[in-house]
Amino acid sequence: MSRAQLRADPRAVAVQRSASVAGRLTGEHRQVMVAWERFVSGENTVQGVPTEVLLSWHRCRDVHNVDPYLVSPPRAMGCGSPSLACNSVFAQLGGIAASIVERSENCLTTVTDGSGQILASWGSGAAGRRAAGSNLAPFFSWSESTIGTNGMGTALTQPRPMSVRGPEHWCQALHGWNCLGVAVYDFVTREAVAALNVSAWESPVPLSAHQLTREMRVVHDGLRQRAWRDAVEVADAFIEASRIAHGALLAVDAAGNVIAANEKVQAFLGRLPASFALDPAKRYRGNRSGLAEIARRSVQRVQAEPQWVGSADLGFLLGGSTQLFEVRPVLSTGGVIGLILSDEGAADGETISTNQVQASSSQAIPNRIVGVRDGRALLLSPSEIRYAEARRHDVWLATDRGWLRAATHGLDNVVQELSKFGFVQVHRSYVVNVARICEIEHHGKGTLTLSTHPQKQEAIPVSRRYTVKLRSLLGL
Repeated sequence: MSRAQLRADPRAVAVQRSASVAGRLTGEHRQVMVAWERFVSGENTVQGVPTEVLLSWHRCRDVHNVDPYLVSPPRAMGCGSPSLACNSVFAQLGGIAASIVERSENCLTTVTDGSGQILASWGSGAAGRRAAGSNLAPFFSWSESTIGTNGMGTALTQPRPMSVRGPEHWCQALHGWNCLGVAVYDFVTREAVAALNVSAWESPVPLSAHQLTREMRVVHDGLRQRAWRDAVEVADAFIEASRIAHGALLAVDAAGNVIAANEKVQAFLGRLPASFALDPAKRYRGNRSGLAEIARRSVQRVQAEPQWVGSADLGFLLGGSTQLFEVRPVLSTGGVIGLILSDEGAADGETISTNQVQASSSQAIPNRIVGVRDGRALLLSPSEIRYAEARRHDVWLATDRGWLRAATHGLDNVVQELSKFGFVQVHRSYVVNVARICEIEHHGKGTLTLSTHPQKQEAIPVSRRYTVKLRSLLGL
């Protein structure tokens, strides 16, 4: 094939690159290459592939519809301005990335933001020379949903380092790379802030997952300390408010987790720490979906209107009947770090309502499930949802309108919300609409997978503990 033909057919470029790489694969990588070829062709049961990689392949093929023959990732679309706290993390990661390259002969390091967009890269040797050809450069998107399984993009979907070697990459054009990525998460919101990736071309990554985790410790320690400092500021605001408050009063962080509450609130909540919950891991998260929604929408309002003060109905948290609370943001240099909620003075300002309040306030409103995409809330009929999948602290909905994040946090809460509409939990991470099940596949020893897609084959796992119940529901 001529160079002109190759330029006209990017897929041919990918195939030619892969053929060149395949000739130099080790026995282990050849086994993965065979598994990749079978999986790309439509098979679901393949051997010799790490579980994390296989799950990522399923998402790439069945959810994100990523072309496995992509030559390179797309240029990222414009992202919002990062916060000062994020800039600090990016700077720390840049120092670590540059240091790793300085100590290695064949190495490329990249730093991405929480969406997978590369912010900066450093390279040496063959890896550094080949980086530009693979668009391992700033302003390109390496999220799993755009380029498939890769070290930095897939690391953003899980809380541990992610190793992706050779043909474990979803896109054929990347089969010559070996990568190790690790994500950084905000201790309060538990959302991905950034990722650091170390890559090598046709050679092992120059450090282990344990070594990379150790390198990242300073970044994690900094984020933890920031979460504590922010909590101290919120606690100070709570103390100030409690001097004049006569009613119920509580303080939450930017994710809706309770840092402090007075006796009138504690009587309803219970299980609160005796003192201020400065440690993010020890904050009260009960009925978290409602408080999280109030916090999320309050943060959005403050971003649009810095002087904003509103109100919210906390009846879902404090006994069921309508109880309006004033919502007053606590601000720091990084933006909103918490909210002070008081049942005094709540008549003024915009009222923020939650899904729970809306559902209980009007029985005439048809049942709807709320999904979120690009900051917009989409109201779904339960019949539009095929299944729900838990990923870290979020739950995602596979729907007829595409992949949406559930407004309700926590799979247990989603199970409770969906069970009355004919959904059943089949795995610790999956809840399925029984009416949408199209196919059941047996894999031996009582192992099942489900498909709810009318045209594509899925592989939703069924845990053995749920098999009997599912068979009964389906009349099998």
